[in-house]
Amino acid sequence: MIKLAVFLYSMGPGGAERVVSNLLTGLAKEYEVHLILMSDVISYEIPPQVKIHLIENSNPYESGIKKIFRLFFTLPKLALKYKKLCESLSIDRHFVLMNRPCYIALMARIFGLKGRMVISERSCPSIIYGKKISGRANKFLIKLLYNRADLILANANGNARDLVENFGCDEKKVRVLYNAVNLESIKELANEHYESNFIPFFINIGRLDGGKNQAMLIKIISNLDDPRATLGILGKGNLHNELQSLIDKLKLNDGVKLLGAQKNPFKFIKNASCLVCASRFEGFSNVLLEGLACEKFIISTDHQSGARELLGDDEFGVLVGVDDEKGMLEAMKKALDDEKLREKYEKKAYNRIKNFDKTEITRQLIEYLEGNNDR
Repeated sequence: MIKLAVFLYSMGPGGAERVVSNLLTGLAKEYEVHLILMSDVISYEIPPQVKIHLIENSNPYESGIKKIFRLFFTLPKLALKYKKLCESLSIDRHFVLMNRPCYIALMARIFGLKGRMVISERSCPSIIYGKKISGRANKFLIKLLYNRADLILANANGNARDLVENFGCDEKKVRVLYNAVNLESIKELANEHYESNFIPFFINIGRLDGGKNQAMLIKIISNLDDPRATLGILGKGNLHNELQSLIDKLKLNDGVKLLGAQKNPFKFIKNASCLVCASRFEGFSNVLLEGLACEKFIISTDHQSGARELLGDDEFGVLVGVDDEKGMLEAMKKALDDEKLREKYEKKAYNRIKNFDKTEITRQLIEYLEGNNDR
C-alpha cells in the first residue's frame, strides 16, 4: 500500500485541523496514513489505523513573532528530522498543510527528501501577513520555498491568484481544493438536544480577535432596539475580556453572550435563526460552509477570500462590505423582519453545500496526490 504523510502543526481546534479530520478516513482507505505533527494537541478523533508521529512538541499558543524566530533557528534541524522520519517510514506521498510544516517539508526536499509533495495554503498571504517582522518572514519563505512543491493547493480562487500574482508561484502548479465538510456528521450533531435557555436569533463562531470583528456585531445589537435581536458568540481568544467589557458597558448581558468554545457548534447554528460573520479576512471560511450545511440563512462580510466565491452575488447568503457597520445593521434588521427571506435562503443552502462533502473533496485530493490532474 502507498504510504502517505499528512503533516500539519497540530490537530487542535482550528479550521485546517477540522478539514484534515474530515479527510483522514477517506485517505486511510487508499493509503497507509502517517499523521505527522509539531504539537500533541489533538481535538478531533483520529481513525485508529492512522499512525501519529511528533517531530517536536512545541507550544501552540506562543506569539507569532516567537514562532517565526524559533522556526528560523530550528528550520534546518526540523527539516532533517522530517526527512529522517519519512525515510524511515518509506513515505511515498506528502500532503502538507499550514505555513510552518510547509516550510519544513520543502526544506527537507532541498536536503534530498523523495516522494511527491502536495502542499496546502490555507490563507490569502498578502492579507494575513502584514509588514511586521513575522509577516515579512513568512512572505520571504513562501517566495523562497513554495515552488519546490509538486503541487500547491489553495482553498479558494482568490488565494490561488494571490500566490501566483504576488508570490511568484508557478501557475502550472497551483490548483484549488475547497475545504471538506462531513455532511452526515453535521446533520447528526445539529439535531442533538439543545439544553440552554438562551436561544439567540443571531449566532457567530470564531476566535475572539480583531480579525473576526465581533465587537461590530455587539454594537449593532445595541442599535437594533428589538427584543428579538440576541447574539451568541462561540469561540475563545485574547479579546474575551475586552468583548465582555463592551457587553457590560452597553448593558447587553441578557441579549449577547460569549458562549466559549463548544465541542458541538452545529446545534447552536441549527437553533439560531441567522449565522452572521463579520470577519475582516478569512482563508476560506469553514463557518460559512457549516452554516450552509445546517441549512441556515447567512449574512457575511465580503471578505477575502472565499465569501463571494461560496455565497455568490447574494445567491446563497447576503454579503455586506468589510467593516460596513451600517450595511451589516440593515442586513440583520431585514433578517429579523423578513421570515420569508430567511426561508428562501434556507431552502437553497443544501444545494450549495453538497459539493463540499468530504467524499467528493477526498476524491479530488487523491487525484492531486497521484498527479492525475497535472497540466
